[in-house]
This record gives sequence, C-alpha cells and structure tokens, in this order.
Amino acid sequence: MSEANIYREWAPPGPWSDVVVCCWEQRVDVGRVQRVLPDGHADVLFHDTGGVEVVGLHDQVDLPFLQEGTWIRGIRLRPHAVAAAFRVDASAIRNRTLPLEDVLGSRHARRLLDPRDRDEWIRSIKPNPRTKHAVRLLETHPVDSAADALGVTPRQLHRVLVEEVGLAPKVFQRVLRMQRFVEAMERLGGLANAAAEAGYADQSHMTREVRSLAGLTPKRLLQERRQPPGSA
Repeated sequence: MSEANIYREWAPPGPWSDVVVCCWEQRVDVGRVQRVLPDGHADVLFHDTGGVEVVGLHDQVDLPFLQEGTWIRGIRLRPHAVAAAFRVDASAIRNRTLPLEDVLGSRHARRLLDPRDRDEWIRSIKPNPRTKHAVRLLETHPVDSAADALGVTPRQLHRVLVEEVGLAPKVFQRVLRMQRFVEAMERLGGLANAAAEAGYADQSHMTREVRSLAGLTPKRLLQERRQPPGSA
C-alpha cells in the first residue's frame, strides 16, 4: 500500500474512551467505490476540505465513491453514545451520512473544527447508563434475556435501542455477528470455521445474513477483502 493510500486507527485519548472506540484516517490515491460494512458504530468524518459529516449506524452496506486525493479523519463513536452525542433520535440518522451542521447546527459544527472545542464536546457526551448496559448485554445475550437483566420488557428494550442507538436489538445483533464473521474469516482464511465461530446456525444462514448486510456472498466478500485497495 502506498503512502498516499492508507487507512490507520489509533486509540482515543483516555477521557474519550467511554464514548469513542478509536480515531482513524484514510488517504486515497486512486478514486474508487469503497464497500463500507455495517459495524455497529457511528462516525464523525472530518474532510480535508473542511466539511464535517455524521454517519449513523447502518444495517445495510454503503458504497461511497472516494475521489482521488480524498483525505478523511474520523472519530468512531460507541453505539450507546449516538443519541447523547448528536441530540437526536438515533433512528433519524440510521443508514445516513449527513452534514454535521444538519444535525447539531452550523455554529456547533464549525466549533468542532477546533481540536480544543472537539475535545470539550466529546468530554461533554453523557450516554444513558441503561443504554450502555443494554448494548453490552446484547453482545452476549438473547434479546429476551437482555431485557430481563435490565428489568424491562423486550418491547421497551426495542424502543430504547432504536431511539438511542439507531437499530432494533435483533438487527444490532445481526450486525455484530457479521462483524465477528468478517474478523474470523480474515484470521482463519476460510468460511466454514468462521461461520461457526461467529455464531451462525449453518452455512445457509451465514450466506443469507452476509449477503443481506454486505451485499455480497461470503466467498465474494472474502475475495474482495483480499484485493489491494483500488485494484478491482
């Protein structure tokens, strides 16, 4: 990969870690369509042109065209922080990429171009502890069990997740399972073991889910992710 065609991530500052997964940057030397898989997180994108965008949680693949010379820096937010960060019903930004000014207002969006104001904003984000707990439970528990542990009904849990994260509980779990599959697929180099490790019932279940969320069959997805960026 050339120096002008990079993607890298790094850990956020310690005071950000409750609401930020990582910071990242991407530089593109050849224009291309990029396959962005649902990953259970939201992002704030800072373009070198000065624009700032918000990307909500997705339950479908996104295929943006990245122009030659694109340089984006990003802050990846944890799912429980979405509504608190953007002060909206999180479902309103599901599957959407919007100018930050359309979400927080132009004055606030301009302030976040200053690193000091950005730091102040992130430190000010106060997620609902119930939502944080719900997200953690859903990573390892069936929806009904997670609701019981929270002391709410499955319908109430559904409302909380949709409003404060952006995805319904079962959809959120589907996204997490696909991400586990992608990680295992790349680590193990095969599909059958990756499907079992991710928690799919069988290969047909894996194929349906991956095609629905990634827009490709698992085999084609593995082939695509092995190709150097921009080679397709």
